[in-house]
Amino acid sequence: MREFISVEEARSLILAQVGRLPVERVPLAEALGRWLAEAIVSQDDIPPFPNAAMDGYAVRLADVHAAPVSLRVVAEVGAGQLPPEEIPAGACIRIMTGAPVPNWAEAVVPVEWTEASEDGTVRILQAPTAGENIRPAGQDVQAGERFFEVGQRITPPVVAMLATLGVAEVPVFRRPRVAIVATGSELIDPGQSLLPGHIRDSAGPGLAAQAQWVGAEVVVRQRVPDEHSALEQAIEQALEADVLVFSGGVSVGAYDLVRQVLDARGTQWLFWKIRQRPGKPMAFGLLEGKPVFGLPGNPVSSALCFDQYVVPALRRMQGQQEVLRPRFPAILEAPTPKKAGLHFFTRGIVRAGADGRLHVRDTGPQGSNLYHSMVRANCLIHLPEALEEAPAGLEVQIEWLPWTIGP
Repeated sequence: MREFISVEEARSLILAQVGRLPVERVPLAEALGRWLAEAIVSQDDIPPFPNAAMDGYAVRLADVHAAPVSLRVVAEVGAGQLPPEEIPAGACIRIMTGAPVPNWAEAVVPVEWTEASEDGTVRILQAPTAGENIRPAGQDVQAGERFFEVGQRITPPVVAMLATLGVAEVPVFRRPRVAIVATGSELIDPGQSLLPGHIRDSAGPGLAAQAQWVGAEVVVRQRVPDEHSALEQAIEQALEADVLVFSGGVSVGAYDLVRQVLDARGTQWLFWKIRQRPGKPMAFGLLEGKPVFGLPGNPVSSALCFDQYVVPALRRMQGQQEVLRPRFPAILEAPTPKKAGLHFFTRGIVRAGADGRLHVRDTGPQGSNLYHSMVRANCLIHLPEALEEAPAGLEVQIEWLPWTIGP
């Protein structure tokens, strides 16, 4: 087992152990937010037939080249109706937006270029050009076109396009099933009154929410005391999931029993401790081939480790191509604490400056027990381990926290 490794090495070791989950097919109405597991090839031209781009009159160019001219209106065609296959010379049809354009028609004259008469004729005031106001078949998508690739996230526009392409059952990667086990004899339910020596469990609900935010399914939620038998039972139930997440009990204290019990169960640990703050005493391993994350018990440490290490693994399992969020340069508005040798994940508040650049400051005290620093932050400030200090004016890298910019 490796100890006290870098942030980058920890991510690499974790991602090397996870892959895409099996494919399942879900109704289109349930596919939003999932990731495509198969490429989607269009079976049809979209639109499937030439259609009118606006309300007007379908005409032959020979009948209107000498405009202004009057034509006899022999039919009216709306969307969903079929036009006549033939009409005589000197005639036209009134046509509505989206209605099929007949093969003989060479253009659609918009209604604004016409004057209708009560005698069944229409005066064409301006001659159109060939193909004007006609949307050709296949203008949007052509039959046989490979439109979506594996790993495409299903957003609202993708749902609409899948419907257009006739995809009623969508192939997606199965959602990862996650077990969240918060440990500590001091923890009580959020709805309970505080008692001496006890705190309300925030890690369990918070980590479950983070898992759900990225599309995972939380199938096990447990809170267990620092007791061998209780932890053994919790581990047995947690193995129903694809990913096991433990909060607390992974450090070196007398009551830090999670690693001991997992060791006895046969966990193969890949690393313990990362050169970072907060969250140094994090552990990662495999139990029966399933990823096991041992997160620190302090709520900020737990939340940040989940965000930086568990979330990329969950994204990879769902088929996402890019599992890490992008970073952006920003200017520190005020000095913030930094110690050489540790990568700092400083909770920050970023804003756009008058100079067109991003400016950022920390949220205040950065203690790993101060959860308000997470609530107030809209970003993380990355201060790499080689950096000795972080003065005002320093250009740093930030990443937006996902819940501040939407799902």
